[in-house]
Order: sequence, then C-alpha cells, then structure tokens
Amino acid sequence: METLTLSPREAAARLGLGRTLVYRLLRAGRLPAVKVGSRPHYRVPVKALEEALANPERLTVDVKGVEK
Repeated sequence: METLTLSPREAAARLGLGRTLVYRLLRAGRLPAVKVGSRPHYRVPVKALEEALANPERLTVDVKGVEK
C-alpha cells in the first residue's frame, strides 16, 4: 500500500531540510498539511510535497522565519 502522508520528519528528509524549518513552513501555510488530534500532529500529503518540489519558491525563508 502506498503512503499518502508523511510526518514532518519524513518530509524534511525528502526535502533535504531541517525538521524545525519544515515546522515553520507548516505553521506559515507554505507547506500544506493536515492537523490530526487536539495537540496538533501534522501529516504532510505526499502530493503537496511533490508540488512544493515543483515550485521551490514556496519554500523560501528569511533569517527571522518564513517570508510572506
């Protein structure tokens, strides 16, 4: 069975980014995800990850965090 979603740690590994940066992108809405549970556990759809790789400008950041 094919995996449809990834944890932020798995998404970071596939993107070649750090886990903290992936969480910043998730909170800023730059990387689409699904929040699961009352204490947010993010799951990143594989399709969203592929789209982010096709449009890397969505993943740009500045020193203070995620650009607007």
